[in-house]
Amino acid sequence: MKKFYYIFLLIFIFFTSSCTNKEVQLPKIEIDGIPEIHNHSSIWIFYEKKGNEVSGVLNKNNKILNTHWIFNIDKRLPIKEVVPFLIEMQKNKNKDSMHKKEGMLNYFSYANIKSNQIALLNFTPTNYINNIDEYKNLFDSLSSTKIIELDIQNEYLLINDKSVELNQLQIKIEQLKLIDSVSNYKLVLKYDENTPYQNYLETKVFLSKIEIQIDSTEYIYSLK
Repeated sequence: MKKFYYIFLLIFIFFTSSCTNKEVQLPKIEIDGIPEIHNHSSIWIFYEKKGNEVSGVLNKNNKILNTHWIFNIDKRLPIKEVVPFLIEMQKNKNKDSMHKKEGMLNYFSYANIKSNQIALLNFTPTNYINNIDEYKNLFDSLSSTKIIELDIQNEYLLINDKSVELNQLQIKIEQLKLIDSVSNYKLVLKYDENTPYQNYLETKVFLSKIEIQIDSTEYIYSLK
């Protein structure tokens, strides 16, 4: 618990000296992740509310190109306020540069309430799309594979349009495999743009523990 306290104390000092007392409420998830990495720099996406309007605020002042990047993102933000920054930073990291170092990865951070420590999730290969035609093209490209579609709608999960609890997700996937008797499965993730980042990341961390192929492309859509 003492180590956990010092981690958050260091985060607060960073905010005080560099970000005018802004703070990030990290997602709280009771699942183990990557405990630590070396040679990293941090990127922050803060929660800001003015009246009824909520927006994300990106601070990338501490990023160093030839390091791993840890994204510290406020759990209260809707995913539509997060994804554009992720796309921007992915492009930034992938562009050619004399300072670029190969093998540097991108991680989400969260508070692992199981161990009382900060944990990380690697999301480097993730490709975000928000166009329905691109999503249809993805399905066409996976025509030889049996697709399981996982839809995050706020705090609700739908698997092939049927509601499922997060802790029952692995069982449901295994049931689908048995029913169809197909071994070549791939899970495709999509989510409503108003889904809180907390729900998104909790689902991602859970999926990282399941033995199933997950497509690297994720589709963010609007219910409007």
